[in-house]
Amino acid sequence: MSTRSAESRDNSPDGVDASPEKRMSKKRKVLSCYACRNRKMKCDRVYPVCGRCQKTGRADQCTYDPRLLEDLPVNGDGHVDGTTNFGNFAPPDNPSSGAVSSNVLTWKLRVQERRLDLLERRLAASGSAKGSSFGEYPSHFDDFEPDEPPLREEMMFRGKAFKTQFYGSTSPLSVLTQFAELQVFTREALVSDTTMLRIRTDFKAFRNRRKATLKEKGLRTQGSDEEIYALMPDKGIVDAQVDLYFRIFETSYRILHEPTFWKDYRAFWERHSSEDSPASFAAILLYVMAITSCLSPRDENVFVGDSSVDRESALHLIETCDAWLARQNRKHLTLSFFQLQCLSLLAKRVNCLKLKQDWINCGDVVRLAIAAGMHRNPSLLSGGRVSEYDKEMRRRLWVTIVEMELQSSIDFGLQSSLCGLYFDVPPPAHLPDDAFSQDTQQIPASRPLEHFTTASYLILTLQSLPLRVHLLQLLNNPTTDLQYSDVQHYDAQITQLLSSLPSWKDPRAAVPAALLDVQLRQFLLMLHRPYAKLAAKNQRYSYSFTACVDAASSIMSTYDDLVAKGVLVLNHLRNDILRTGITLAQVVYHNCSPSPGPAPVLSSPPSKEPHLPAVDLPETYAQNSIPPAPEVKIPQLPTSNFLTTTLCTTAIALLEKARLTFEHKVMRLGTGYLEYWLFCSALGLMPSTSHSNQPATSIASITHSAPEDIRSRGRKALERVTSLCFRVLAMQKDPEDSFASSLRSAITPQTPLSNISLPSATALASGSDNLMPPVIPGATGIVELAQQGKGFGNVGAFDGLSDMQVDLTGWTFPEFWAFDMAGDL
Repeated sequence: MSTRSAESRDNSPDGVDASPEKRMSKKRKVLSCYACRNRKMKCDRVYPVCGRCQKTGRADQCTYDPRLLEDLPVNGDGHVDGTTNFGNFAPPDNPSSGAVSSNVLTWKLRVQERRLDLLERRLAASGSAKGSSFGEYPSHFDDFEPDEPPLREEMMFRGKAFKTQFYGSTSPLSVLTQFAELQVFTREALVSDTTMLRIRTDFKAFRNRRKATLKEKGLRTQGSDEEIYALMPDKGIVDAQVDLYFRIFETSYRILHEPTFWKDYRAFWERHSSEDSPASFAAILLYVMAITSCLSPRDENVFVGDSSVDRESALHLIETCDAWLARQNRKHLTLSFFQLQCLSLLAKRVNCLKLKQDWINCGDVVRLAIAAGMHRNPSLLSGGRVSEYDKEMRRRLWVTIVEMELQSSIDFGLQSSLCGLYFDVPPPAHLPDDAFSQDTQQIPASRPLEHFTTASYLILTLQSLPLRVHLLQLLNNPTTDLQYSDVQHYDAQITQLLSSLPSWKDPRAAVPAALLDVQLRQFLLMLHRPYAKLAAKNQRYSYSFTACVDAASSIMSTYDDLVAKGVLVLNHLRNDILRTGITLAQVVYHNCSPSPGPAPVLSSPPSKEPHLPAVDLPETYAQNSIPPAPEVKIPQLPTSNFLTTTLCTTAIALLEKARLTFEHKVMRLGTGYLEYWLFCSALGLMPSTSHSNQPATSIASITHSAPEDIRSRGRKALERVTSLCFRVLAMQKDPEDSFASSLRSAITPQTPLSNISLPSATALASGSDNLMPPVIPGATGIVELAQQGKGFGNVGAFDGLSDMQVDLTGWTFPEFWAFDMAGDL
């Protein structure tokens, strides 16, 4: 830090005019820069130049209290954005890993280069103004800097008292807080139809009964060995599920060593009836059964209430195994203990169970691993206390644990345990499992990355880990002064990493190759989305719009390729589909033109018109507690920019594909209903892509009245959701239970039986009008179909993927939307 000038010393609280008594009593250090402090402005406390001084052109006046030099971190990782923040920095004796500090150092160098460039241009301009001769004038663009748009912090902070939840900027839910038009659309839709409110009541009543039943079962579950063995199915069933697990998961996340597992597996079944059968291995098998419970596509799924039977079976297995695992002693840790912890996390995430606790649970496992020293090089343990087999398994488990924890941190928008953590554990060996065993004295040499092995994912994901951790810190810090040039810089880094990924021909590489691709492209969406919304107003950001559409297209293509191969796993593990859909909807809406016509539609109280039923809205709406809504019109595609029109049209088609993909996940697991409603609402808010000479096609194609246009689109969005509920109702395990009977009575037929048509799994034609599939007329129509011997079509088929990582239980969107449809299991 540079010493302060005489002027800054005079302006400081400890200036020459201060009395000795005052100086003696001033013990607290001044954290803000003196320029901001004197102007009584908020300072972000970033060294060497705070954001406010940099933006206002007073970089030369930005000085800090020199006493802060004593606390300046020496490891280069003092703050999230790579610059030092005197409000919250890491202790200097907590060094970061070399890889992470490399990214931080790069960021610091960019900040310094930016400052030096600014000073050099001002100095050159000053010299030219003083000594210029006739005909030599300084350019007006020498010191030009493009204006940076003001970006608001994106977060979701909800709840009351201590029952609150927080989601940071990288969470896809936080994007919705900046999409107020979608909130208005959902209000108008709910006002126009009372069906959803009745369905909500049925779902919530069933949930409450199920929670009470599960709580009662939980009290009876002791987590004993006998309970573990009682849940073990026949060997033939276990054989198929274990084989599926190794084909799908053990090619990316490495938890089990395959030769050792099969050796223990054969021994387990040979002594299954004896008392010396290891309960830990039985628990591993049950977790594997839970993980693979919902991974196989089923043409005709079966539901218990709103959740699928397979998901309910997985829940029972997980809760019993978790109860058993909680009883195990943590003082004497073993390899199987860490394997069970990883399998427990994976089982709950892949079945979308207990997701509100996922970030907390992942953090606990990371801290267990750190406490066991798994983040350090096992060679530091002298005396041969760790075998070569254990060293390799420690390295594999460490990468698996940190990858799961990092993705959970991204989805929740919270900081990772890796932030500022020093770890020097070497990468795992690039070898197949059969290349080493428990008796191996020396690990063989690694194979080239062009040759695929089941450890390839672990090797390659470590190469991008420092950048992803750095971006997570950067994006979730509201004080980060991220400029558009920085976005382009990180875009180039991500693109380079993507281009360096190898292309494997091995069919086992489908899942790891997809993971390596989408875990990088998700950051392209997060980095470019705030600027892509501004592309219509500033052509400088047109590249961001293109980058968002390109990243979304690549993500959807990756999912489609997996579906074609019969792999249906990423929809349960990751959140790419929801993030892609919401990003595309928001970007398209802000880049379209408002439709001409009558006054815009605002969120309004329930209509008193005779054709609209009275809506029994919750108390929060009745008390007018909803904040004023923005003006909302159905937009139309821009006519003056062909590139923007093409991007919007492509994005709408991708949004419809994402909705179909997410729909298949809902119909397989029986969760994510609220998220599906958001997809349907977002599509209803999109402009029409029908080719017509009329400029107001999106309005005229639906209704002749602007207010009715919003509500007619809202009703069509609601029809999609009720159509999905009909399918759930038709596939009940017990059609006469209380939930099915109540839901059946809540919905009435809406169209004649001759017009019944179930949504096709194939892609629909473009255009907002064509995107709305025909609806199922109601429970009566379904019953008539069954009585006539007609099938329900492909109501349960999987031909796409979706994904939802964040639990939206109880989330209100808007405030009175208390659907509670995501499950709180």
